[in-house]
Amino acid sequence: MLNIKQTENLYNNSYLSYIASWAGALLVCWLLWPIAPNKTLIIWFSVFSGLTIVRLAMTVTFNKKDHAKAIDNWMISFLSLSFVSGTLWGLTAFILIPATEISAIDSIIYHGMLLMFIAVLIAGSLITYSTSKMVFLSFAVPAVVPQCLMLIAKGDKYHSFLGGFMLAYALVVFIISIYIHRMFSNCCKIEAENEALKAVLAEAGINFEPDSEATR
Repeated sequence: MLNIKQTENLYNNSYLSYIASWAGALLVCWLLWPIAPNKTLIIWFSVFSGLTIVRLAMTVTFNKKDHAKAIDNWMISFLSLSFVSGTLWGLTAFILIPATEISAIDSIIYHGMLLMFIAVLIAGSLITYSTSKMVFLSFAVPAVVPQCLMLIAKGDKYHSFLGGFMLAYALVVFIISIYIHRMFSNCCKIEAENEALKAVLAEAGINFEPDSEATR
């Protein structure tokens, strides 16, 4: 019951997150165009756009087909594509921001603005992706952790502070996602108990639904 509700909630409420993520990728292209290898940037954005189209098409297919019998496969598909999306975001700092061709100040500015985009996306995915802790982690961890560790490894206090601060933010957001997941799980359990109670009352000849004529 819970797995079905989780998967349905993920697919039905993710349209906006797909579009928001694609719009964020477009803004990143505009931001990094002056410093990033343009060919690499175009390839990265093309792959991201293709991924967005695939996810939208899968969501449409999910809502049109009877998905109850293959719910595990649908969940694995969503989880896998979420991981790919997070990985694409995680690669940005490594392949799009030059390590030596820009000044330290410019490096901090570009890395900071890029992490700001990712922070907004992670916060925006809280409500939808927290339905499943694994889905949220599959997106958030590859999107933010590798970049933060890379910044900390640079050694200077400014890059290290930026990476450490973002790691702390990601940890707080993950803790919040756990509470949201618990709330969703409790709501699903209550709904299942109510359905079971209605079935027992129906077998006993008790109409649980209000009489439409009596309420007029």
